Amino acid sequence: MSFPKNFVWGAATSAYQIEGAVDEDGRAPSVWDAHCAQPGRIQDGSSGAGACEHYRRSSADVQLIASLGLQAYRFSIAWPRVIPTGVGSVNEAGLSFYDRLVDELLAAQIEPWVTLFHWDYPLALYKRGGWLHADSPQWFADYAGVVVDRLSDRVTNWITLNEPQCFVGLGHQTGIHAPGDKLPLDQVLLVAHRVLLAHGMAVQVIRSRARKRPQVGWAPTGDIPIPASETADNIAAAREAHWAVRSPDVWNQSWWLEPVLRGTYPEDGLKLHGAAVPAYTTAEMATIRQPLDFLGLNIYNGYYCTRASSGAVEKMAFPTGFPQTQSNWYVTPEALRWGPRFAHARNADPSEALPA
Repeated sequence: MSFPKNFVWGAATSAYQIEGAVDEDGRAPSVWDAHCAQPGRIQDGSSGAGACEHYRRSSADVQLIASLGLQAYRFSIAWPRVIPTGVGSVNEAGLSFYDRLVDELLAAQIEPWVTLFHWDYPLALYKRGGWLHADSPQWFADYAGVVVDRLSDRVTNWITLNEPQCFVGLGHQTGIHAPGDKLPLDQVLLVAHRVLLAHGMAVQVIRSRARKRPQVGWAPTGDIPIPASETADNIAAAREAHWAVRSPDVWNQSWWLEPVLRGTYPEDGLKLHGAAVPAYTTAEMATIRQPLDFLGLNIYNGYYCTRASSGAVEKMAFPTGFPQTQSNWYVTPEALRWGPRFAHARNADPSEALPA
């Protein structure tokens, strides 16, 4: 298999996973700091307090990236390192860290890709209501403005939020991830709506204030349906499964992509969720639907499906001994093909033939 000449190889991290130094140089706690401090929340009791010590070793880490021959590095900004209380005074020491990191990456001919939010929500804002607070989208937009004002003379690639399915669904519905909440569906969907608004408002901020022409996107995730064989029926079944909302949660593609790409919530989701759907306005949906330069898809694995004789989509069981990762995820590289194809075709025209 060959890759096109303009294909970019890179690496990606999140701030809480690698930086450490959670109480140094003015950084304040995030919801993940609080989550990890609660006994029993993390299986082995570990946390990001030390992590990879990237905050102290960033120069050496940049050289490691360069030694691999990578052309891009996607990293996230720790909101509570830049604005410790989430809003208000900026922590110059924290912002300067990312300033230096960008310079070091560019000096090593590595293109920086900045993710504004990778789950480390400021604990101070969570105590004020977090994503449930009506002002939460504006809080995020204001934070985005601080980062854009500082870095956009050199950074051109921007991602607003990473994997909302995870920090909303796992963080606010099942309680597995930070902040560890188990909210009813109506509040989960309200959190989701305000996250979508935060995305749209951040895109507006980036486009209006960036000093170099920006490339803006965002990066949801999700399991990818893979046709068990490439028959027309199986491909149609996989595409149907890809866009379906079939359970009372936010773990799907459509609830996150339809508003961003088309300015509407999916009809099957509205029907399924019913009265739990928060009130929203046409103006809010227009804010969410901002023009994007790219769509980031975090794809880890998928599942095989076929069209059953009944006409329904049938999710196939993996056979015993099917390859798995250390995290017990099934190894399905075909997901990297079908996920982008389904997303591309949906954004262009739902009746359009799939691209090659």
